[in-house]
Amino acid sequence: MKRIIGAFIAISLAALLMIGSAIAGQVMTVLGPISSDDMGVTFMHEHAAFAYLSWFAEESVVPYSRKKVEENWMKILNELKELGVKTVVDPGMSDVGGRDPIALKNCAKKSGINTIAATGLYWEGEGGARYFKWNQGVGRNIEQDIYELFMKEIKVGIGKTGVKAGIIKLASSDPNLTDYEKIVFKAGVRAAKETGLPITTHCQGPKVGPEQMDYFLSLGANPKKIQIGHQNNSTDLNYFLDQLKRPDFYLGFDRTSLGDVKAEDCIIELIKQGHTKRIILSHDYVTTWLGRPFTWPDAWKAAVGNWYPTYIHKKFIPKAKAAGVTDEQIKTILVDNPRRLFDGE
Repeated sequence: MKRIIGAFIAISLAALLMIGSAIAGQVMTVLGPISSDDMGVTFMHEHAAFAYLSWFAEESVVPYSRKKVEENWMKILNELKELGVKTVVDPGMSDVGGRDPIALKNCAKKSGINTIAATGLYWEGEGGARYFKWNQGVGRNIEQDIYELFMKEIKVGIGKTGVKAGIIKLASSDPNLTDYEKIVFKAGVRAAKETGLPITTHCQGPKVGPEQMDYFLSLGANPKKIQIGHQNNSTDLNYFLDQLKRPDFYLGFDRTSLGDVKAEDCIIELIKQGHTKRIILSHDYVTTWLGRPFTWPDAWKAAVGNWYPTYIHKKFIPKAKAAGVTDEQIKTILVDNPRRLFDGE
C-alpha cells in the first residue's frame, strides 16, 4: 500500500510540474490561451477605443456603438496584419471608457490577430480613485477589494463577458506615486505574484519611471515581468540610463509616433549602447475616441501629426536601420522582448 501511495504521489507531482510548465509558457488572449512562442511581432500598447472618466454621462447624446468600434479596430488590425504583426495588447483599464472585451474578441476572431486584454486601474488624477477612496473612508480595505477585482478579471473574466485579462496595467502620477496609487500597485503585485501575469505601467510624465521601479522592487515584484511604459514622454537619455541601472525591467517606448521625435534618437542610442534586450515598442494609439467628435487643436497637431500604428514599421524602422540598427535587433525588440516579458525571462 505504501508503494502504491508513493507512486500515486510521484505521478501527481509530475503531472503538476507538467501543468505548471505548460501554464508558464502560455499567454491569455481574448480567445483563450496561446503559447508565448506564437506571439510573433507584438505591439504592447494599442487601444481599440478610449474615453476619459465620465464620458458615459453623455451617452444619451452620443451612445456607445460597438459596431463603430469594431469597424475602426478591424481596419487597424488588417493594416497591422499586412505588416506582419501577430499580437496586440489593448491595455484598456477597468475604471475608464473604451474597454470592450466582446469587441476585442469579435475582431480577434475576424482578423486572426492575437489580442490581449488588461485588468487595472488608471492614475489617481484621471481614474476612478474617488470611488475607492470613499470606500476606504467608510472602512473598507481597498487594497483587498482591488486585489479581488484584478483576480476576478484574470481568473473568471471581465464583467459578464467571460473574457479573461492577460496582463495587469498599473498607473501613476508624475513625478511621484500617490498614497492611493501605492495601494493599487500593492494589489497589482499581489495578483501578479499569484497568477504569473506580467505588469505594464502608465507613467503620467517624464520622471516617475525610477520611482515605479523602486517601489516594485520594495514589494518583491519580479522585474523580468514588468514593462515601465510611456518612456517617450522623455527625451533625456540619462533618464533611460538611470532606469537601466536597475535589474531586468523593460522600458516601454510605447508612444512611438506620439510627441517629440527626439525620443526616437534616444531609442537608437540605447540600442547602440547594448540595451536592445530591455526595449519594447508600440504606439498607444486610440482607434476610436468615445463621446462627442472633435478635431485636434492646432497646438496639438505637431505632436499627433504622425500618430498611427503603422509608424514603427513605415517610419521608425527605416530610420533606425539607416542609423545602423540591424534586422536582428529589430526582431529582438518586436518579437523576443514581448515574449520574454510574458515568460519572465
